[in-house]
Amino acid sequence: MKKIVHIALFILFAVAVTGLMGFIYVEQGKHPIKEVVITIGHDGEKGFLNKEIVSKMIPDYDSISNIKLSQLQTSDIESELSKNPFVERSDAYVNIDRQLIINIEEKQAVLRVFNRNQPGFYVDQQGNIFPLNDNFTPRVMIANGYIDIKSNHNEKSIYDSAYDKTCLVDLFKLTEMINQNKFLKAQISEIYVNSKGEYDLIPQLGNHLIRFGTMENAQLKLKNLDIFYKKALMGEGWDKYETINLKYKNQVVCKRK
Repeated sequence: MKKIVHIALFILFAVAVTGLMGFIYVEQGKHPIKEVVITIGHDGEKGFLNKEIVSKMIPDYDSISNIKLSQLQTSDIESELSKNPFVERSDAYVNIDRQLIINIEEKQAVLRVFNRNQPGFYVDQQGNIFPLNDNFTPRVMIANGYIDIKSNHNEKSIYDSAYDKTCLVDLFKLTEMINQNKFLKAQISEIYVNSKGEYDLIPQLGNHLIRFGTMENAQLKLKNLDIFYKKALMGEGWDKYETINLKYKNQVVCKRK
């Protein structure tokens, strides 16, 4: 008998709590938004987006304080935010204090491509393509030279078939390999695609050119370059050589100035 009473009391309590929550929800729904709180996740202090830009992306932002909570569609806000090419992900919800909370995570560029006959663009960590930005230029690897990639607004990933016959995937993979080595990430500033379709690397320090060649044995070439820098150039000086050639298997061939 006691067990039945306990169960009945638990059910009544659950119904009461549900009713109370429902009442609070309905009552809250009659009131407007108090304020909008926007948080943007940058890879650093600045980024492609700011609160002013985001506010313009929110439907009816100027009159949002007059919109009742019951009429607010946070899914519509998330949908609009996702249309922005610099937004990686977004989340919008209303808290108990009637604040509209908007959290945005920006795309993180790892490569900037200078296109010869088309507008340049960025590539993010996942290989997604997105446009340049007038408000912010991140410090990332640069790809320059004989690059002629026809842009297609419908093809938003380097792995789309439209880019199969371009150097875009190679540039991305080489950037990833360089970035995995902290020293080389700091030292290599640019990948140059030469007239032969091979890759040259431009260093931050030292007035020399690194002949990388094709992507064949790419990891080994970078390993050899790392060792050569640390064992040779740091002792001999950064400007002793004109070129550092990595094109020959398991060799570093240098030309003195």
